[in-house]
Amino acid sequence: MADAVSARGHRICVVGDDEESKKAKTDYACAGERHYEDASYLHRDGRQLNADHLFGLAVECLLKALLLRFGGTNNVSMTGRGGTETERLWWDDPAESNDKKKRKMLGHINEMRQALPLLVGGRPGPALTEALTRVSEDFEEWRAEERYTDGTHLDLGLLARRREAATLAHELHVHVQFTGKLP
Repeated sequence: MADAVSARGHRICVVGDDEESKKAKTDYACAGERHYEDASYLHRDGRQLNADHLFGLAVECLLKALLLRFGGTNNVSMTGRGGTETERLWWDDPAESNDKKKRKMLGHINEMRQALPLLVGGRPGPALTEALTRVSEDFEEWRAEERYTDGTHLDLGLLARRREAATLAHELHVHVQFTGKLP
């Protein structure tokens, strides 16, 4: 699999035609970009409920990509309990004293909020802190299960804030792509 850059300068994933390229691989950065672009398209098209859902998945994937890249001090990796490789992201929660409970899977965005401070990790970046705080607050009540609802509960004000938060996460991701570091 090779990466390419879109006309807007974003990383996109290109699938090759060999057998290795056809196997599904976890790539949070590519998934995050795809979900963000699709959410933006749906939002412009007036399909707000699906846009809201994809903005949440975009934020989740983009932040997982950043945690995977910069969360090494807390052993953020694709290695689960018992040292086995998985297709999910795991981390060592410093708040847990029991070694068996310490290794936790990073689930959906509302479940992984407690790991976001790992990205700040002593950095003096106010832009990073603001973006992570905003994302964390706006997606606190986001649930993946919302995809099964009738959509009558959609709060358009909250959707607007989530869209802005997803844009912050996307801009943070693009910044890392170009500079190789967090702000």
